[in-house]
Amino acid sequence: MKDKKPLGEYLLELGLITKEQLEKALEEQKKTGARLGQILIERGYVKPEDIGKVLELQSEIPYIPLSSLSIDEKLISSYPENLLRRYKFLPIKREGGLIHVAIVPPLDPNALNEIRRIVRSPIKLFLITEREFNQILSQVFSLDKTTKEVIQNLQARRPVETIVEAPPVVEIEEAPVVRLVSSIINEAIIRNASDIHLDPQEKDMKVRYRIDGILFDIMSIPKELQDAVVSRIKVMAGMDIAEKRRPQDGRATYRYENKIFDLRVASVGASHGEMVVIRLLDKTKVLIELDRLGMSPQDLAIFESLIIKPFGLILVTGPTGSGKTTTLYAALNVLNKPSVNIITLEDPVEYEIPGINQIQVQPRINIDFATGLRSILRLDPNIIMVGEIRDAETLNTSIEAALTGHLVLSTFHANDAVSAIARLMQMGVEPFLIASSLLGVVAQRLVRTICLSCKEEYIAEREEIEELRLTKILDTPLKLYRGKGCVLCNYTGFSGRTGVFEILRITRGIRELIVKRASLDELKERAEEEGMRTLFYNAREKVLSGITTFEEAKRVIYWEGD
Repeated sequence: MKDKKPLGEYLLELGLITKEQLEKALEEQKKTGARLGQILIERGYVKPEDIGKVLELQSEIPYIPLSSLSIDEKLISSYPENLLRRYKFLPIKREGGLIHVAIVPPLDPNALNEIRRIVRSPIKLFLITEREFNQILSQVFSLDKTTKEVIQNLQARRPVETIVEAPPVVEIEEAPVVRLVSSIINEAIIRNASDIHLDPQEKDMKVRYRIDGILFDIMSIPKELQDAVVSRIKVMAGMDIAEKRRPQDGRATYRYENKIFDLRVASVGASHGEMVVIRLLDKTKVLIELDRLGMSPQDLAIFESLIIKPFGLILVTGPTGSGKTTTLYAALNVLNKPSVNIITLEDPVEYEIPGINQIQVQPRINIDFATGLRSILRLDPNIIMVGEIRDAETLNTSIEAALTGHLVLSTFHANDAVSAIARLMQMGVEPFLIASSLLGVVAQRLVRTICLSCKEEYIAEREEIEELRLTKILDTPLKLYRGKGCVLCNYTGFSGRTGVFEILRITRGIRELIVKRASLDELKERAEEEGMRTLFYNAREKVLSGITTFEEAKRVIYWEGD
């Protein structure tokens, strides 16, 4: 057998990645312990198929793409799901007395011996990527099947009617319901969902996942299981199962394989029962680095120049769920050094950052953003991160901190970077204070990125070219991109999200206009003259470069000319 080279070396030799991309991926691997192939796929450097082909070269075991696999679901489901996940293998089909087994590398001799013992037949090995492995398992051990098994188990134990009438404590002790709730959470983790919605309807309860910012219907839970499922979740989150009308919040720590998740649970009584939403936060996930946010090289350089200023106010604006907090965390990760004191005030603390003092807002004991910020100023901070500026008091204290030698970063609600200045004035801040304290404003949105496994090009329609404001090339064929839809992206054509940014630097010229109370049009015109790239411009660049689709960009960004 020839000497094995590391995966990264093979990818470099084949020209699939650059040396810089490999170095960044290896640096992330040191922090997270995640597999190099998975990191390269998540960063968008390679396709799953590319990793599979290189693993074949590395191990001399053939790789089969998911699209070419002929799967015997009955054979796979005849083995316990927990064993398949533990040893990362799939008995995909039987051929005579031989069983074809797809396995996720790296190959461990001890694991292979265990697999042979479990299968109890001669095996022929094939390679499969971890992403493909998870996709097949989700397909075979689907939530619908789990739900049917739960109903059958409960019906075998006792009549269905008593499920509704029995006290919640009895219901949640039913092992099938525990299994159902775990399956719902596990499936959400596998699909990279950010939220799980359980919405009570008249005849059933809908389960929906928010994936890449879009809600998808996943399954329906029978009405007779609704109370049991809700009670199980509330017990996990330390909530009062007897209170079914008032809004409640809770949290739980959930372990899935080698990852630890923080579950943020919120419930409220609705007309057909309790509605529950679970936010999933991967505690083992490394903080995203600035160069992975999606900023263009020009915008990244501007943002980096803003966050190294010794004092001043930097605002990140955008709607809920547009990645504002992620951007602030990425900035703090750069600024986090032993020589500076960084204090954050958050609601809630989403990710813990070693070396930074993070404070949770707790209104019940009178710690809100305004009072918390005043207390922080007495703790000798160099850099302050305020989760959100919601009121005039918090805003005025933030500006005061920025004017007294502190770097303050916060999120703020405004449609774009320039309109944030108008909102600051509406909240009662004098123009001269804005001009002297504000360093810059970042407006951002998140767009879904095209799935690399099913990406295809097409010739743009005339209407698309016009809406992209490329009328100079109307008579020239323009190539755009979209996803056909495949198993790996659940036939959506998208996988993952990236940011679209607009960064306004408060230059001398902009300060003069602010003090004069210039109109938004005047501010925007001056900002663009000085090099500001609008959300529209950056979204268009991502469409033309094949990162996202025309329809997706138009869905998320206010399209100029609409």
